[in-house]
Amino acid sequence: MVLYIIPFISAAIGWFTNYVALKMLFHPREKRDFGLFKLQGIFPKRKPVLAERLGRIVARDLFSAKMISEKLDNGDNRDKIKETILVQLDAYLRTKFKESNPMIAMFLNDKMIDQFKDKLAEMLDELIPKLMNQMTSKVENIDIEKIVHDRVNNFSNEKLESLLMAVIKKELKFIELAGAVLGFVIGIIQVGIIMFAEGYSTAI
Repeated sequence: MVLYIIPFISAAIGWFTNYVALKMLFHPREKRDFGLFKLQGIFPKRKPVLAERLGRIVARDLFSAKMISEKLDNGDNRDKIKETILVQLDAYLRTKFKESNPMIAMFLNDKMIDQFKDKLAEMLDELIPKLMNQMTSKVENIDIEKIVHDRVNNFSNEKLESLLMAVIKKELKFIELAGAVLGFVIGIIQVGIIMFAEGYSTAI
């Protein structure tokens, strides 16, 4: 009868060891001195390294300043900016400007508004690229790697744990369950070996 309990004991041990190991990823959050040794969770202890590597990955592969500037400074965005300015100007000249300047509005007809917009459109064709170039040059000077590094490194250990758990919680639960299943299988194998050994010794 005792033999049949072994798989369940092994399953409990497998689950518990994985549970403790996973808890030690985050705990203790602060370094604890136990005399002979000091202990701190892996992620809190390695937070500066994690911040450095995460900053490098984000800046290099995910969200570089060059990528941002290329997304901002393209023909579609320039056309949208130009169109937005002209539409807003047209609405202003035809409504609020006429309401606030009734005397001038008497001489401001649709043809004059269109001529003014055409002239402004020509100016915008020269001005917008210059503005976009200035903006993208400023963006490219942003040190995204340092921003990400400083941000992550300044997280409290509780904040770091909550962020990582939001991403890997299901995977950690699976690892706990896998420990129990593996322990159960090992327990069955142990029972089989014991029963085989007992049968073999009896036969002898």
